[in-house]
Amino acid sequence: MDSSLYTRGRDDIQYRGMQLFAVQLAFLIAAGLFVLARAYVKVCIVKSVAVDDWLIFGAMIGYTVYGGVALHGVTNGATGKHITELSLEQAAVSLRAWYICEVLYSPITLAIRTSICLLLLRLALNKIHRWIIYANLVVVWMISIAFFCIMTFQCMPPSYFWRQLYGDPGSCINLNIVPDATIAHSIISALSDWCMGLLPIALLWNVNLNRRTKALVAVLLSMGMIAGVALIVRIPYVKRLAISADFLYETMWAP
Repeated sequence: MDSSLYTRGRDDIQYRGMQLFAVQLAFLIAAGLFVLARAYVKVCIVKSVAVDDWLIFGAMIGYTVYGGVALHGVTNGATGKHITELSLEQAAVSLRAWYICEVLYSPITLAIRTSICLLLLRLALNKIHRWIIYANLVVVWMISIAFFCIMTFQCMPPSYFWRQLYGDPGSCINLNIVPDATIAHSIISALSDWCMGLLPIALLWNVNLNRRTKALVAVLLSMGMIAGVALIVRIPYVKRLAISADFLYETMWAP
């Protein structure tokens, strides 16, 4: 084998792990700063903390755990690398991190979407608009609970997800169920984000504000649509792979 190809391959493996580390750390810091700013305004200035605020604070705590687990999987495990390049212990650390992040993902995003819906309910006076928000809440809760159950119990016992590397007894559901559920959850969540992102435009349509202010407020309230775009973009990264030599490498951006 050409030694230069081997070296480039090793560098690529290391680079993919550091990519995830950098992206995860950047998002974790950015989210933390925004939530701290919100907490300061609501607690110190407005002096009124509503249910939607507590949901965001709870989601931030969950996301901090999520980010910490993901970073641990990169620095102490094999995330972004080939399992065959490392020890079983390193691979198991990353698979455990992968599993924990899968399980945490649904409750975190559900808390965020519920918070947004509760905020919009306070602004919505039209009965149709309120029913749209309620319907969105029902759909989001149903798909999130279903997705959480699939992720949590995809293997029995759950620890078999990473312990199978050691030859422990156990079993997992059909290989296609998890990626199919992930794609379904992504599509429905994206539609929900776009619906809740466009709704502020309708809510502000008859409000007595100048056009510039309306546009600014509508844009700020519609920022969640970006999350919907991200959900669709990540779908191609949801691979139908078993726990094989390339699982942690090829599915790095899937969780």
